[in-house]
Amino acid sequence: EAADNFKLEHLDASSNVTKREEAKSRLAKANPNNPHGIINVGIFGEGTDSPSLSAVAFLEARKSPIDVVQAVGRAMRTSPGKQMGYIICPIYIPPSADPENWIMTSNIEDGWKELGEILLALRAHDNRIEDKLKDLLQLYLPKTPPPKVKTFTGSTTGKEENRRTAYREHIGKPGEAQKALERVLKGESSLTKEFQPLPESYPAPNPNSKPDPNQPTEPHQIITGKTNNDGSIELRIDTIQRDKPASDGILGKVNIEKSKKKAHAMINKGEGQLLTPSDQKPKRKTAKEAAEQRMLNLIQEEELLKAITMNLLAKSGLTDNRIQRDLNILEDSVKEAARHLKEDQLQPALDHHFELDNIKEEKRKQQADGCTIAALLMMNAAMLHQRIADGKRILKQQIISLKEIKNHTNPIRIILRQWNAIIGHDFKPVLQPAVDAIHAIEDTGKEAGLERALHHLASEAERIADTYANMGADHAGPLFNKVMGNQASDGAFFTRPPAADIACRLTLDLLEAHPPNHLAFADAGKIDWTAPQTWNGLKVFDPAVGSGTLLAAMIAEFKRRARIQGASEARIASLQKTAVENTMIGMDINPVSLQLAAAQLCIGNPHLDYQKMRLHLMPYGPQPDGKVKAGALELLSQKAIVQRNELELPDESIKARQVWEADSIGGQSEDPEMNEAVQDAKNCQIVITNPPFTNRRKTMGEKFKAKFQKQLRDP
Repeated sequence: EAADNFKLEHLDASSNVTKREEAKSRLAKANPNNPHGIINVGIFGEGTDSPSLSAVAFLEARKSPIDVVQAVGRAMRTSPGKQMGYIICPIYIPPSADPENWIMTSNIEDGWKELGEILLALRAHDNRIEDKLKDLLQLYLPKTPPPKVKTFTGSTTGKEENRRTAYREHIGKPGEAQKALERVLKGESSLTKEFQPLPESYPAPNPNSKPDPNQPTEPHQIITGKTNNDGSIELRIDTIQRDKPASDGILGKVNIEKSKKKAHAMINKGEGQLLTPSDQKPKRKTAKEAAEQRMLNLIQEEELLKAITMNLLAKSGLTDNRIQRDLNILEDSVKEAARHLKEDQLQPALDHHFELDNIKEEKRKQQADGCTIAALLMMNAAMLHQRIADGKRILKQQIISLKEIKNHTNPIRIILRQWNAIIGHDFKPVLQPAVDAIHAIEDTGKEAGLERALHHLASEAERIADTYANMGADHAGPLFNKVMGNQASDGAFFTRPPAADIACRLTLDLLEAHPPNHLAFADAGKIDWTAPQTWNGLKVFDPAVGSGTLLAAMIAEFKRRARIQGASEARIASLQKTAVENTMIGMDINPVSLQLAAAQLCIGNPHLDYQKMRLHLMPYGPQPDGKVKAGALELLSQKAIVQRNELELPDESIKARQVWEADSIGGQSEDPEMNEAVQDAKNCQIVITNPPFTNRRKTMGEKFKAKFQKQLRDP
């Protein structure tokens, strides 16, 4: 909105001292009813004292970090009634570009240079800028998109081995190119009908001509689409590829050959950002439906801001962001360790160990192989090991650092000793799968590749263990999906962090409206979130914990409410320990995702000093006793969890009755691990989950033999 009585004046090096001081005086007297601004060149540097100044705007690049920090410092001063200081950086968005897509994908030479240099300068002053950017950044996009945009497209259909990429151009309203590509990939239309051939070249940008928004001259984005082997459609978006900009900063012309290579990499290597299919995007609702749609809208906005923020970090020069850098190290380390295992011809044995050899060949290509799974299990275990060694308070006996292991002549023996010692204390669901993978390799008699893999993993895990434990919910699920591939047969679909945050807030709001009597209470009958009694008195249970996003979000929400009530950071750290040891309970059938959950629960604690973690690897598939188990659903067969009369079903329809009569002793299972899980799950106040979703009759348990699949799928 336009401000009333807003006045601007200009100062530069030609303005004498008197004019400068008079202008500063007018600035100091400004207030919300009579705001004042000074457009200046080099005036507000060191020595200027205007505490009430609320904002500084950078209208062009500032290469000197000192100049930037000094200018920003003018808006950082405290003053009565002043809540925030703002840094304003206008970025030129071409009239022929769709603003949202452009700002998510554009390169630094497309306009991020000014903002990038400001952020780099701020980081030199305070390196928290990368971690806090998403919370600090506010975006104001043009309200009216251009009437038409040009889009460079690439698409493939059919099986992978027969694919050929077709490159085309689309001209139409923003968003229409994606819909047209979807219609083609679904077989509802054709490329010749929806698109036109690419030109031989695009004209070079001309800064002296005024662009006509109705006649866009060049594309700004690449959108690609492909049909996967399972019939699903995958769409991606990225920025167009250009020649190098001119020395005066004018954009280079669109490079068609480079753009084709980029599109090919988007299709075949997964580069660029995933696009949500248009039929899955939320449609506008009536006023009556608005309340029901609010959560989805919030999630969509959060996802957009996250995508823009990640592009900003990557494209503005902040490419050495530690979290992203270390996640790349983790992914590369797993690939390198898997390569060592494959070179020793261990893949058949590990495929058999992880029961992958029964999955059809087409679907196996979409999943990680046994060597990759083993490498990821061992990498996660190694990073947990390093954090325990750094904590030095968890076990009576010394757990040695990976620094002492990475060059050891017998890494297998020493790793197994250390991990078994930790398992004897706790963390069995996290470490046991890695130990079992090592034993499966030992059974082959081939240990050279394993030794090389462990040396490599120990070296890399030592470097990135802290980052991994603090990487946050935004990264754990995507990392799992990227490394592990399609896990749909086990129902593994990970919850998006914004959805987890909203679900946790709504859940605790409901709890506060109907609080249990055994919790601690503050003034006015409100739950006291600063009291250990409250944290010890609540049990939060996720029976399909996955990478731990929901439990991590719940801890974050507990902590947020405690901070609002005045809890100190020392108290918060203590409550975090209480939450991990007593409050948060998770179960899953996938050992890799359970390891990620363990890392998520470590967020916010610089030293891993937990005495226990309530994470349980649930039995799934055929068991040594010949029975077939169904993961967390086995809890329903335990009398301690569900009594038969609570189900209100006739006895003959309750197949779990056989389990109760055969396995239950006083309501307990003969399986000690199941008993431990049952005890943790009993009497939970909060159950929060995003249930696994899979086609029980067609895809569930595909990695098992047919007879076990039938038993697993039997209702």
